[in-house]
Amino acid sequence: MTKYKKIVFSGNTEDESSFLSIEPLIEKYQEKGIQAVVVDPKNNSDTDSIMENAELIVSIGGDGTMLHSAKLAYQYDIPITGINKGRLGFLTDISPQEAEHVLDEILSGNYKTENRMLIEAFISINNTNKSIGYAFNDIVINRKETGRMIRIETTIDSSFINTHEGDGFIVATPTGSTAYSLSCGGPILTPEVEALLLVPICPHSLNDRPMVVPSSSEIILRCDSNQNVSAGIDLDGDTVSEIKIGEDLVIKKAAKSICLLHPENYDYFDNLKSKLLWGKDKRHE
Repeated sequence: MTKYKKIVFSGNTEDESSFLSIEPLIEKYQEKGIQAVVVDPKNNSDTDSIMENAELIVSIGGDGTMLHSAKLAYQYDIPITGINKGRLGFLTDISPQEAEHVLDEILSGNYKTENRMLIEAFISINNTNKSIGYAFNDIVINRKETGRMIRIETTIDSSFINTHEGDGFIVATPTGSTAYSLSCGGPILTPEVEALLLVPICPHSLNDRPMVVPSSSEIILRCDSNQNVSAGIDLDGDTVSEIKIGEDLVIKKAAKSICLLHPENYDYFDNLKSKLLWGKDKRHE
């Protein structure tokens, strides 16, 4: 267990039960000469000093916590793994019962690696792009007014595609294909597929269907100028901005990927079958 000198446990510091469960792990690694520290990915007050010289992030919580922790992994270019303390656990594949054994294996260098892409969002005004953040799962434009549809114009690599009328629009990564996109009828993409998903939310027209485009594509979304409806921009479920008439939301593949570390016995399809209950007949349980 000499491969790593400093690891960071990332999670919601207000969730006392999660951190009580890993206190023995932190004490154990510190006794073995590994510096183990805790960071709350939603609280960036002293992140730089905490993350200095860190070599691994261990996310503790559900997929929501993992999404926030992934931004730290991207920012500091550090591998990440996850202990699932949530309900679904598409992204956090280490169970609490196996956490000590699996982390020992990872810290000894026994693991599988997997690179996952992120996407970056920009607000464009007069052809000037301002970054508003990154998403591991998806970037969503959604309506803010109940009972009102919004119209979103979509352009891909300078080619106008369609005007989508409905509750909103999703641009998702392959990782995000099992999140909001899936509930809106989008397909599942395996993580190594270099593509982006474009998925309308509750479209008004039955002809409005999801699309899969290359990850090199530049996606531009804008609100129809003939409507007066406010629309929010969500990155991985967090509202970060609003899109206004005359502004473009530009979405591109992020400049680099993040590295996920999995247990040696990890299999993406086994995980998928387990979470989606494929092959199980719930009628006879």
